[in-house]
Amino acid sequence: MDKIKNLLLPLALIFGAIAVFETGARYGATNMRAHAIASELQLPLGIYISGQSTMDEKNAAQWTMIIDNGIAAGAIHRQIWYLNEAAKAQLDKVLAFALTVRGDGTINYFEAIANSEQPKIGDAKLHEIRSAIHSAKVELIDNAPKPQAAEPAEMATPDSDS
Repeated sequence: MDKIKNLLLPLALIFGAIAVFETGARYGATNMRAHAIASELQLPLGIYISGQSTMDEKNAAQWTMIIDNGIAAGAIHRQIWYLNEAAKAQLDKVLAFALTVRGDGTINYFEAIANSEQPKIGDAKLHEIRSAIHSAKVELIDNAPKPQAAEPAEMATPDSDS
């Protein structure tokens, strides 16, 4: 019994260290994934916006699919409660821009998948994606604070005070 008692404290310390490491790794990975989703969404958005007028229909459909899937991933990921502020702010910034560019097209894309005869995604996952996109659109676009006009005093240059 004494041998077991002598092993309990070191075992407890080892398992405690493992738990702390795993928690830190999970939170860090989640935050890095948010940054990655935001970064991965910027390139297709740039290509789509710059080439929208010259793209043929097939290429435009491919780019919108890539963008819509990125928006879905970002909308679901931004709902994680332990996402830190910097990661969420970057993800929200890119998502707001992407949702502005695509409008209701992203929601319509996933509605079309849900209404197709052979959906590639399960009903529960589609419902989660659509509700995440809808809540992101409401929070980032519809209920976003309007930019306020700068005060005249703020617009003055530092040299004008002398």
